[in-house]
Amino acid sequence: MTFIATPVLLALVATASPQGTLQDARVRIALAAESAQVIARYRITDAGDSVRFTAIRLKSQSLAFDRTFRDPRLRLDTLSGSFRITAGGRGRAMALELRCTVRGDLSRIPLFVPEAPTQPGRSRVVILVDGVRADRLARFVVPRFTRDPGGVWRAAPDHLPSVVALVKPERGLPIPALAQWSVLLVGIGGTLAWLMIQVAARRRP
Repeated sequence: MTFIATPVLLALVATASPQGTLQDARVRIALAAESAQVIARYRITDAGDSVRFTAIRLKSQSLAFDRTFRDPRLRLDTLSGSFRITAGGRGRAMALELRCTVRGDLSRIPLFVPEAPTQPGRSRVVILVDGVRADRLARFVVPRFTRDPGGVWRAAPDHLPSVVALVKPERGLPIPALAQWSVLLVGIGGTLAWLMIQVAARRRP
């Protein structure tokens, strides 16, 4: 049997394949009363022609870039539930800095995550957050943070997360609690469905 790859299939494979390797990501977040300034620096190797960066888009927030996209190698697309930046490749290595300000609900601060995976033991991801008051600190934080003597919160996860959750939400459930309740509700729903099937089976003649 001979398999012939069509142009559409090749395009799908190219889209799904990783775009280089994220060697270094350094994110600095400065919190204020109603805003968060995010400075993210990336270093990607084997980038190829382009690398896409994606961040979630929340209705309770507004995101504004400190610098306009005048560089023709950068393109910003605003989608229904996300922002996507496409950066043109610059050879085997790419260095990119993104600066933006997030306003509104700061319980989930989105980060632009490249479609370039990290390599455990070789890639480095560092997230620093300052300006978090004790009364605004969330009970559950994402990712795992430790507090430096100077008051800066530091995280070094294996992979760059899509959001930073360090500020207590004004209303609603925090991310870990919401996930736990979701699992509980799914379990209850499955149990109820099983009981209904058993009752219906017993009523059959």
